[in-house]
Amino acid sequence: MHIPDNLLPPELLAAAHILWLLILGVAVWRLRWAQLRASREQNVFLGAVVALLLLWSLNAGVTPGLGFHFLGVTVFTLMFGWALGIIGVSLAAVGVVLNGDSGLQALSLNALVLGVLPVSVSYGIYYLVDRYLPHHVFIYIFLCSFFGAIIAASVAVFAIVGIMAGTNTYSLARIAGEYLPFLPLYLLPEGMLNGILTTAFIGVCPRWLKTFDDESYLQR
Repeated sequence: MHIPDNLLPPELLAAAHILWLLILGVAVWRLRWAQLRASREQNVFLGAVVALLLLWSLNAGVTPGLGFHFLGVTVFTLMFGWALGIIGVSLAAVGVVLNGDSGLQALSLNALVLGVLPVSVSYGIYYLVDRYLPHHVFIYIFLCSFFGAIIAASVAVFAIVGIMAGTNTYSLARIAGEYLPFLPLYLLPEGMLNGILTTAFIGVCPRWLKTFDDESYLQR
């Protein structure tokens, strides 16, 4: 699923560098640093980043740039919110490069497509659900986590498809024949992974979920 170096036009990669740095700057500016003052919170954040790094290092695919791997971004976003979520997935993207599983030139584009985009989609879904639907724990798990992860991963996949087809790297017919038929086999486990982890956190340590409030979701 990682886009390798030298596969896309250098102009696109340069534009991705600028966009990623701008979004990362906004995330740093909006971050509430009080979230990370406690050493326990720092350990949880760093541990979650390492978990993302391990997930992103497991990549299945035979065509460069067209593969699948678990994102785990939705539960990460529910744990830390938008700003810290952007910073965390950016750190994971850098870690993938340092680990040799992805190239430096495509770092920004991978961070945008596999990190920034699904984080923003996941947080947007959470915001809409939290604002317009009843605060019920099952609504939170199924819509924000399970279906939110499926939608976020779908958006990331189709963003990659759009980039590959739009730059004529691969024909749309080839993508439709060799890549998209396997999409359902990827999306359901992605949703289940995020849903199971979110459920476990609610049951064991709900304070790890920044977007989850015991008084709002459970005591009613």
